[in-house]
Amino acid sequence: IPRAAMDLLEKSSVSGVDGFAAIDSSNATTTTTTIEQRQPKQPSKPPKKTSGRKRRAIRQTLSRILQSAALSQRKSTSASSSSSDAIGIQKSPVPSAMAKSPFAIASFLLLGNCVPFRCVGGVWGLTVYLLGLTSWCAAPKTSVLLTGGSGSSGGMGGTNGEIVYMPSLPSKGHVPNLIVNPLGSTLTNSRIYRTWLRIGALLGILAPIIVLTGLTLHQFSIEGRILENIRFMKWLGERCGDYFVGSGLGEAGLSVILGEMVYDKYIGVLRKLVGGHVFLLCCQAMTEALARTALLPLPIRILIPVSYNTLRLTSIHPWAFPATLTLPKSLWMLGLANLLYWYANLLFFLIPVGVVRYLRAHFFCVEAVEVTVRNGGESSIGLLS
Repeated sequence: IPRAAMDLLEKSSVSGVDGFAAIDSSNATTTTTTIEQRQPKQPSKPPKKTSGRKRRAIRQTLSRILQSAALSQRKSTSASSSSSDAIGIQKSPVPSAMAKSPFAIASFLLLGNCVPFRCVGGVWGLTVYLLGLTSWCAAPKTSVLLTGGSGSSGGMGGTNGEIVYMPSLPSKGHVPNLIVNPLGSTLTNSRIYRTWLRIGALLGILAPIIVLTGLTLHQFSIEGRILENIRFMKWLGERCGDYFVGSGLGEAGLSVILGEMVYDKYIGVLRKLVGGHVFLLCCQAMTEALARTALLPLPIRILIPVSYNTLRLTSIHPWAFPATLTLPKSLWMLGLANLLYWYANLLFFLIPVGVVRYLRAHFFCVEAVEVTVRNGGESSIGLLS
């Protein structure tokens, strides 16, 4: 509650209703004098004293009104801040809640030894490359004379100032809708686009996680059997002594243990084939969330899915076309489906549609001062109309 309202409440608790009556009487002096001239004078009655219950009721009513007004103001402020967060205008680079699940999945895959070293090295190399590009985009150029417009943060201005190599927002405070959603609301709200994303989530996340869970539990059972066989062979050797060695039981038991160890290693290789792809997909989701939060330029933001999609294809190829392993048919079909889907996603969506629309939005809304589109040119961007 504002300080002035609190002072008013404290003042009303001391003076009661008489104070408000005095204010009303002072504002209506002319009306009362006219009525008194027309009517005969009557003996004045002493003012009635207001009870404490009425004073408390008035104070409670005023406090409820002020509290409801303050609550509505807080709601409007939070709504405006949430809308600004939704379009990517955030004060501090705090990752969104959607980035927590990919981080947890990637951490479990690393701790469970389900990620090949080449995938980890690829993520590190791509991260260093993107950080270098981001630093270059934010680096200021030499001081130049800027003409036209006002301000110099977006590469436009009318005074001497510094401009960056690749700005992420226009110089004015208004953020166009094309920067908020470069793909366009028509595409992102379409049923085909949402179905395509659901298929990618099913093939790239849900199905591999189910497979990894089954392989991990199976590997745990195999390791448990190996330990039990080793303990049993040790106990049998202590009990039987020389007979155990001469009868060939020791060699048979050892061959069983070695076979289970080879099978355990085979399951570990399968887990790494599937886990590398899931790990790269989780790293892509986290990188895209951080890029949106940090307000990176649109060309850098579209470069992230293109780069990770290309890197992920290198990890799916050994899964779909194994050189030395014989995979179960269901697992091989899942790898082949992932290979076809992510090739189609790269060649038929990211490059011809995503890259074109992101670069168009960056040039129209950030780099250019004024753009005139030819007749019919706005109806088709990329391969989609």
